[in-house]
Amino acid sequence: MTRSKNRSKNESGSFSARTCYVLHGMLVMIHIVLITSYISHWEHHVTLSFTPRNTDFWPVVLSASLQAFYTFYTAVLVFLTQRLAISRALIRRLKLTAIHDISGAWAGLGSALSSVWKQADIRASLWATTAVTTYLVCISVLHITSSTLLRFQTFNSSMTTRVSTTLGWVDASNTSAMEGTDPNWGAITASLPVMSRFPGLLSAGVSNNTVYDTLQTSSVVGHATVNATTIASKCEIIPNVIFSLNDNTASVLIGDESFVLLPAAPPWTDQIQVLSSANLMDDRDVYNFIPPGFLLMVSTLLEIEPAVQKEVAVPMIWQSMVVNQSIEVYFMQCLLSTSNTAVVIDTQTNTLQNPLPVPQLSTQWQEMHQWSNGDTWSEYIGQVLAASGGSRYQFIDASRYASKPSIVDEYIMSLVGLNLTAQYIQWAKGDLPVSNFTLSPDKLEAAIAQTVAQLTWLAGRMGSNGGIQPGEGMALVDEEVIALRLNIALLPLMFATSASVIMLGLALHTTRAFYASHDSQAPISNAGALQLLWLGHHSASVHEALQDVDDPTEDNLRRAGMIDVCFASTTSDEEELPTGSFIDCLSVQESTVRDDGMSY
Repeated sequence: MTRSKNRSKNESGSFSARTCYVLHGMLVMIHIVLITSYISHWEHHVTLSFTPRNTDFWPVVLSASLQAFYTFYTAVLVFLTQRLAISRALIRRLKLTAIHDISGAWAGLGSALSSVWKQADIRASLWATTAVTTYLVCISVLHITSSTLLRFQTFNSSMTTRVSTTLGWVDASNTSAMEGTDPNWGAITASLPVMSRFPGLLSAGVSNNTVYDTLQTSSVVGHATVNATTIASKCEIIPNVIFSLNDNTASVLIGDESFVLLPAAPPWTDQIQVLSSANLMDDRDVYNFIPPGFLLMVSTLLEIEPAVQKEVAVPMIWQSMVVNQSIEVYFMQCLLSTSNTAVVIDTQTNTLQNPLPVPQLSTQWQEMHQWSNGDTWSEYIGQVLAASGGSRYQFIDASRYASKPSIVDEYIMSLVGLNLTAQYIQWAKGDLPVSNFTLSPDKLEAAIAQTVAQLTWLAGRMGSNGGIQPGEGMALVDEEVIALRLNIALLPLMFATSASVIMLGLALHTTRAFYASHDSQAPISNAGALQLLWLGHHSASVHEALQDVDDPTEDNLRRAGMIDVCFASTTSDEEELPTGSFIDCLSVQESTVRDDGMSY
């Protein structure tokens, strides 16, 4: 019967030891897994939507759960380590005072610090009590860091959605887009000056020479990829133009016997005017001629070679009351083209987020060698530009002929850097028309393309109120949303990992994992007051060691307990010892052995 009890006690002690070491190892592994997750950001896959419930409820649940887990887990660790450490101390040869100090240190962190402090007077177990104190400090570190290891933090997430858009491109030449009614181009072109005066207010859907789709809602935060149409212009100088002052026409030979008659009259210098529709005349009749694109009459200076100057410059006379002034005028054909691309816009402001590709502009003036073919849209836009309303300025020469630049003319001039108002003031003062502005092809082509793009944008914005009703489409939006994701705090994790590793080492050391004898045991499993009273009653040697203490103060009792004791008895399956015989095996040895507490 005694053999079974002894075997049961040994097996129970071995199981407790294995459980203690496994739990300490598991705690270290948990923290290693958390470090690996921090490096790889595995925890970021756990996300929650940003709602009041999620922001208020789940962080509290997470913090409370971590605290509860670590509190329970560390309580089990302390329970197992304490029992094993004290039981291993009882079967070793130590000072009786050392056993007392070690047992008292395991009562809590305050008692552990008190036990370390007492070593200053009577040094019985400095290293052992320091190890216990360090272990309990690590437990406190785990308690402090447990609630901050994992937490939910806000971050900007993105998700792809589809949002309705208003198409930026409207085909002015497509009558089906007009729903059977012509747009009020007079009102549309009259709105062009507003674009230059308030560029910041009117920008959603148009940028320079590009029109693009816009979102129908601004409630989505993020970026959208939409379709965009970029308009380009190509202008060439028409050579060999013959001007007739009698009927204010300019003729251009086409083929062998046909002429294109252009309505033209002497303009003021440094002006750009869009010519109205031309006529085609042959040997039989005169026909209405719609040129590809549109035609311009330019009275600025051009950087061209002198040999080419003779072919393309058309001399005109501005009749003045003082003296007639010769003006060189150039006639040009400008063709329009479009190209489609995709752009990224802000979903709330509908403004462009990426730079647009720069179109290939002309760097030198070129002659037109033949009439180029244009599409229906380009021809229609040319008619719209030519038929726009007149500006508020008129330039009248001595013959009472009035040159009336249109609103479109004034707007194109403002884009290239010409000031029609300043020219009018110059004319009103009676100054002679003298050209001092050199026009480059890239500036002119960019200004024309921007004007056409803004006209297209205005027509779409006016919609059924005199414009063109734009179509609708869909766009992919990378919506930015605020969400919650699980995040590991590195600094608390480092403290917790260090504490768990130190605890594992101290657990192996204090419980003598590699030195304990598995067939040795003590009659008591603790060194509390009841156990010491029991020992004093059953062991005459312990009783004799303490009976001479007259004043039972802490210091006196600790001094009296500075004797080597070993409460161990070796049992085997072959022998059975009764309880009385077991107690008689207790030995109190007063040999001059080394203070074993120093090596604990």
